Amino acid sequence: MTSDVNCPRLFIYIPTYNRPKSLRRQLTALTAQRNDWPGDMRILVNDNASPMLSKDDLASISSEFGVDVRRNPANLGGNANIALGFVFVQDDEYLWILSDNDTLGPQALHFIAAEGLCKDSDAIVFNTEADTPSDFVHQWSSAWDGVREAGLISNVIYRSTVFLPQATQAFFYHNTSFPHLCVMLSTLKERGSLRYRVLPRKNAFAPESPHGEHPGDYSMSLSGMPQLLPLLPAPEARRFARGWLRKHGVGFFEHRKSYPGIHVTTRAYLRSFGGFRARVLLIGVPIRGMLWCGIGRPIRSLLLPLIPERLKKSLRSLLR
Repeated sequence: MTSDVNCPRLFIYIPTYNRPKSLRRQLTALTAQRNDWPGDMRILVNDNASPMLSKDDLASISSEFGVDVRRNPANLGGNANIALGFVFVQDDEYLWILSDNDTLGPQALHFIAAEGLCKDSDAIVFNTEADTPSDFVHQWSSAWDGVREAGLISNVIYRSTVFLPQATQAFFYHNTSFPHLCVMLSTLKERGSLRYRVLPRKNAFAPESPHGEHPGDYSMSLSGMPQLLPLLPAPEARRFARGWLRKHGVGFFEHRKSYPGIHVTTRAYLRSFGGFRARVLLIGVPIRGMLWCGIGRPIRSLLLPLIPERLKKSLRSLLR
């Protein structure tokens, strides 16, 4: 396909760690269709000091697929490696942070170029529930409700001119485990609204299959995800804090020694933004954690029948 000077430039950034087979599979799918993008496109693979990939391996990948490859001098952590996409992109490009194991379908770039490029859209967003392309205006007043599936890095292609002013937030909020999402929410908070072009995910990605390689470590999210709270309107922040504690509170308690500094900071965020009910939940979470596993199970079975039903209902109402 002849390059169209009027088509936005596309920068595909692939952060990778210990997934050589997945990486090759992704690059095979991607480079086979690179001519389907009507404008300029560049691809950068950024390896996070993988023990399974030597410098010679990476040089071979670069030569075989005709892509740029760099290697971090040490493992920076997955979140920082993702956030570097906002560092390497240029302000006249679209940025696609593409996971090494979200393998593209054979017509992905053609489909995105034909259906995703709209002059008034700030980002292209893929969604598993969408059947046809559509437009969606994300308002900050419903910031979290509009996130949908944007937490998965491969699901968003950013117009750099819109998001780069908030790129530093990816590093400020990297302990949330969602640095890319923090850039989106920070931009949304600053601008008040964002316009997305929503595309069916099934039209861009191959069906998922087990890859059998490094699964990734997402445990930090159980300690740090609520640090997203300052990026949400106050009512949503309260609702998010309480809902997150109900769903993930036990895990938050169990991981308190894995990331002690993050745990303490997150508790402060939850207390500040979650209100009285969040503070009550924070008191109850350790108790629930101790009673929910191990020796706590028989103790729980003995204690629960002793609690009056009216008190149970009152507690449920308070924590709802």
